[in-house]
Amino acid sequence: MIRWKRPRDTRGIVRLVRSELVPVSPWHHPRDGRLYDEVSRRLRKGVTLVAARSGSSEPFGFVHLVVQDQTLFIDLLAVDSAYQNRHWGRDLMRRAEEYGLAEGCRRAMLYVDEDNGKAQRFYMRLGYSAVRHLEALKCYQMEKPLFRWSGEWL
Repeated sequence: MIRWKRPRDTRGIVRLVRSELVPVSPWHHPRDGRLYDEVSRRLRKGVTLVAARSGSSEPFGFVHLVVQDQTLFIDLLAVDSAYQNRHWGRDLMRRAEEYGLAEGCRRAMLYVDEDNGKAQRFYMRLGYSAVRHLEALKCYQMEKPLFRWSGEWL
């Protein structure tokens, strides 16, 4: 099931960041309590959807998003490796984009590490295109226009 994040989900989200995102990142990340504090601070900005077996179970996936000036910014997305290739990432992104449309967004944007070809291919399958490379951040900015299901702009 996909549901909105609850306060007790933060620990599971930090675990996913530590196990799924930190190992593929080109940047040095804080360990232990500092990582928890950093992720918690980030989660306070915007909203988070989680994938979990039930309403009370720990998340095995999540997407964190922020709406700014008609743009849906996908800040973080991670799915536990044991649950990958089962469409959870796609479903989380679809729900995030639906939220963005409901909030009046006309495009979605995200950053993906330049060496993370798997994530780049995933986002391209979802309709995202690389619009620029940010050398200083070692990543690509990817974007996708958001449409109503009828294909019209919001």
